[in-house]
Amino acid sequence: MKAPLLISLILLLLIGCEQSDHDNHAAEGHNHTDGVEHDHSGDNDHVDRSQHLLHIADQNELFLQYETLVAKRDSVFLAHITDLRDYTPVPGGFITITLSGGGLPDETFSGKRPVRAGIHIEVALPQYAGERQLSLSLTSPTITTTHELGTVTVYPDETSARISAPPTLPDNTIYLEKEAQWQAGLTILPPETDAKLQLMLPTSAIHQDNEGEFIYVMHGAEFFERRQVVTEKTEQDKVIIVQGVNANERVIVDGGNILHDDNEKHSPHNH
Repeated sequence: MKAPLLISLILLLLIGCEQSDHDNHAAEGHNHTDGVEHDHSGDNDHVDRSQHLLHIADQNELFLQYETLVAKRDSVFLAHITDLRDYTPVPGGFITITLSGGGLPDETFSGKRPVRAGIHIEVALPQYAGERQLSLSLTSPTITTTHELGTVTVYPDETSARISAPPTLPDNTIYLEKEAQWQAGLTILPPETDAKLQLMLPTSAIHQDNEGEFIYVMHGAEFFERRQVVTEKTEQDKVIIVQGVNANERVIVDGGNILHDDNEKHSPHNH
């Protein structure tokens, strides 16, 4: 997963620099001020150390990738923001990254324009090490929201920074980047619950092969597990899921056919 992220960040950073004034980017985007210690050494290394968060709000989904936070060191934040009403990228606006709590002054980082619809890059330069509360706010013409993302660690130096291992995924997992999901017009929803507390999905979520019926269950934000299910038909355009999904999982309910032809991406080890 690290290589695609590194390539994406480099490309998006190049695009972002072309869209904005470089002098303002250096002076304001990084929140640099006179006398602030700032270390760019080993930039290629720290671009590759990324954290991943998926956070769901009422009307939007945030997929956030960011570098391990180290005091007095730049950390690149890459945010994909999806409007869940139609599963499209949220256009325009800007994001604000906030680090707060821990008995330390609040730190905010914002000001850049989106790279393109639904995609934002912000650079944070935290000055204080410690346990902090991370939040991301979006202000756009269509959605204004704040994602409270919980506790993160700002490490005092590179040596003490913990590099996260990639997540463990099922073997039958398919990778599909967020932009490709937007372009394919996917709809991703949790199962509904009927009056008998049975889980239901639209018939469009159910696929068939020689082994029986299966669905695509979301893992993180860009991986989908092909999972066998046992169903019972209903009179409407829905089926009861007897076995194979939980109420808190998210399933591709429309557009999942795009994954059928992507056999090369069946294994997450290819990414």
